[in-house]
Amino acid sequence: MQTYVDHTGQERPDRRQNPRLRTIYGEVREKLDHFFHSKKEWAGSSIDYLALRMVHEAYPDLSPDEVRTLVAAIERAAGVGNPTWGKPGH
Repeated sequence: MQTYVDHTGQERPDRRQNPRLRTIYGEVREKLDHFFHSKKEWAGSSIDYLALRMVHEAYPDLSPDEVRTLVAAIERAAGVGNPTWGKPGH
């Protein structure tokens, strides 16, 4: 089992099961930054819908489930009160 070092410096087991999503997470999060900072609808479409569509178009090799998983993880990370959102490495 793979491990990672958490923010406190302790080694933890890695629960992630899709290394491809982990590899592109940072890149996709950077692209979606403006969607989740606005907290508004974009031209009548929900932020989730537009984010899903953008990721699907940018990464057509991902399955619909992988796209939803990636966008959901990024949306959780962009939660209200998350001071790390938008900072390098997060």
